[in-house]
Amino acid sequence: MALAAAQAPTLERRMRAAWQDAAPRFTAYHLVLPGSPSFVCQVDTCEAACCRAFSVAMHDRDVERFARLTGLQPIHFLETEDNEPIRLPLAQPYLLARDDGHCRFLQPRHHCGAYEARPTACRLYPHFVIYWNTQTSRPVYQDPPPLQAIAASGAIVPLLLGHDHCPGFTGPPLTPEAWLQLLTETDHLQRNLA
Repeated sequence: MALAAAQAPTLERRMRAAWQDAAPRFTAYHLVLPGSPSFVCQVDTCEAACCRAFSVAMHDRDVERFARLTGLQPIHFLETEDNEPIRLPLAQPYLLARDDGHCRFLQPRHHCGAYEARPTACRLYPHFVIYWNTQTSRPVYQDPPPLQAIAASGAIVPLLLGHDHCPGFTGPPLTPEAWLQLLTETDHLQRNLA
């Protein structure tokens, strides 16, 4: 069940209030609300900073999906040691391989050489959702309540954030409907339900 456009004003007020408390912890991000510029990839002017600056964490489903869609074995797209994928003690234990200071799949002119197979982190970027507990003034790190349950009320507030260093926030202003859809889709991806 999708969030209703009628929920947008209440949710927006709650997000603005929670962001006042959360913003100092997320200085490289801005709160995305109705009226914010939408994201439009600027491939011709982008320096692909996300493909250079970040190591991309992958969960098991990302690895399976990447292998299936590219036809590559994990040792050809994951960081390895002694010809075996490195598995870190994290929820997303694998790292997408990097070469020469950037993602192995970054192509000339900043295109992705594995776009259809890209991991969840890449599919999310430049957005993500923080679930902010207004009672503790801390993020909820594990198992946030379902978006539907927290959209209207409660101590947990979803904060849809955009990465400030991404040059793609140049599109038309987000309508309340488009904003709710973006929040819902980002939440869905982030919970690894895709």
